[in-house]
Amino acid sequence: MTRSNTFIACLTAICTLCLPVEAQGQIFFDTIRTENLQEVPVTAERTAGARSVSAQKIADTRLMSATGSLQVSDVIKYFSGATVKDYGGVGGLKTVSVRGLGASHTAVAYDGIIITDNQTGQIDLGRFSASQAGSVRLVSGPDNDMLQTAAMAAQAASITVSSVRPELGGKKQDTKAELKYGSFNTLSALANTAFRAGENNTIQAQAEWLTTEGAYPYIQKNAEHSTAKTRDNSDVHRLRAEAAWFSTLNSSTDLTVRAYWYQSRQGLPANILYNDEAADERLWNREAFVQSSLKSTPGDRLTLKVNAKYGMTRTRYLNPRVNNRDGFTDNRYIEQEGYLSGVALYRFTDYLTASAALDGRLSKLDGNGTNQAHPTRATMNASAAVKYASQSLILTGRLNYVGTTESTKIRKAADNYSHLSPVIGANWLVWPAAGLHLRASYVNTYRLPTFNDLYFEQIGRRDLRPERAAVTSAGIVFENELQALSISFYADAYNSSVRDRILAVPGKNTAVWMMKNIGHVVTHGFETGLDVVKTEGRIRPAAKLSYTYQRAMDKTDSQGTTWNHQLPYTPRHSASAVAWIETPYVNASCNLIYSGRYFSNGYNGPEYSMPSYYELGCSLWKAINLKSCSLTVKGECINLTDHRYELVANYPMPGRQFRLTVTVDL
Repeated sequence: MTRSNTFIACLTAICTLCLPVEAQGQIFFDTIRTENLQEVPVTAERTAGARSVSAQKIADTRLMSATGSLQVSDVIKYFSGATVKDYGGVGGLKTVSVRGLGASHTAVAYDGIIITDNQTGQIDLGRFSASQAGSVRLVSGPDNDMLQTAAMAAQAASITVSSVRPELGGKKQDTKAELKYGSFNTLSALANTAFRAGENNTIQAQAEWLTTEGAYPYIQKNAEHSTAKTRDNSDVHRLRAEAAWFSTLNSSTDLTVRAYWYQSRQGLPANILYNDEAADERLWNREAFVQSSLKSTPGDRLTLKVNAKYGMTRTRYLNPRVNNRDGFTDNRYIEQEGYLSGVALYRFTDYLTASAALDGRLSKLDGNGTNQAHPTRATMNASAAVKYASQSLILTGRLNYVGTTESTKIRKAADNYSHLSPVIGANWLVWPAAGLHLRASYVNTYRLPTFNDLYFEQIGRRDLRPERAAVTSAGIVFENELQALSISFYADAYNSSVRDRILAVPGKNTAVWMMKNIGHVVTHGFETGLDVVKTEGRIRPAAKLSYTYQRAMDKTDSQGTTWNHQLPYTPRHSASAVAWIETPYVNASCNLIYSGRYFSNGYNGPEYSMPSYYELGCSLWKAINLKSCSLTVKGECINLTDHRYELVANYPMPGRQFRLTVTVDL
């Protein structure tokens, strides 16, 4: 069977499709409240968001379980419009680009509070375990949430990872333990406990440890010869610990405080083109933060929310074999950040709501190099928004402002920046009986140069301008329930433009590169998804299907060799499918990811062509209720057909893998 026939057969085997909607005729005037998405045995999650002004996708614990997601980046691969760049294995860097904008134009938040990396501008989504997430939400455009912080609203897209708030019911304590073992000596252990601390207080503590050798086999192709090898220097050791306090101060005020600790040490596998056996670079990360969120509704019309956070990240990179005076490179960085935000929302009528948000952030980067600039950046984000929401029409408008002040200990600091960005969106219920909506949005935004862009030794440039981006989108959404089948369908077309792209180009010579504003990228895209779930009965099948088309073109220079060429690592066609079934006897799932051909270079020559690929997985699990606890046993196979492929050139992905999970809930 050819590869294409195999793909078609797999896709056909996964047919019907998943997930829910609000019931026909159920109208919400107040759409600002957001809830953590719990795992529910009968009902399913809304994914298309019928009343949203822009495309949004939500994965709950059921979908993450059905896809066999170990990390948050794994489940995002099933979202249309999102491209995950994966350097392979558990420890490989994993970043996401939404609608061709690049990773730096997508905000990432944990429980609604933004996560930043001013050094590189990229958030590694592989560092977030799927076990800690109650839901993962991607919004490609303006968000309906009027309590969104100004920093989140300033981005063209946003990913929110929400933890599960404990629901103890009549119990005083709930304890969960989970053990996973998989191929390449991958072992993971999780312990979670939640208990009441008084009438209105709940405390939750969680710890997760993961270790893997990561020594998976791969095939290295060299001209006409192929050699079977084993990935080297791919070990990963991680520890994550969290503690959270949930308090209901009074009938109108809730407080959440969370402390987070993460540490890892790992090898950095080399580009296999340059002798993988010589890989001996190492990376250490330590991250800690404390964040709190206070939400109060002092009256029927006013809602206030205050967030605060302090975080510190320590990074060490060691290359023991470098052709320099010392014979090695040992870079160490410390990034610190303090963050404070406030949002005020006022409901003038049942139809009209307005909000204002103000964020302040102070970021500092220190390093051990003699030429380190030691930059400090003060950033202020402000946002004013208004929303009209009737039974059939939603209109939103927002104006975002960002201003920065920069300083350094040595040499000249970069210029200060300020920018105003308008955002608008609309959603119209054109056919109430069928649950059919039309929606459209426009987002104008930009992203600041990172500390590395500006100050990295030799390549950084202090005169860089921010990237400016604009995205226009329009689409349809259908959500309804027919005879215990919850059906959701969406289709959106979009056009994005990024000017003053920050790129690394050769400077004085090909050995010394510099950062420059030279790029202009235009993306025309289309994304669609169909979800169906059976909401009643002893046997409940469900499935989810998505497809994305992206034509991301380099429009920098009409006389250049890359004019109208597709952006690197951006396939024109990609698709995913997930199907699962829940029965009183055993539960089963099957998932498929497909990507069409793409290129590893801005010049789309045949030598840079990356072949299409697919990955098929399946799982079986069974929950057993015992007298004092419940026991769940799950077996998974990832990449069932052992299809060998690379997402990033010369960084091979693992082949067939197996994983066994045992979960005890006391």
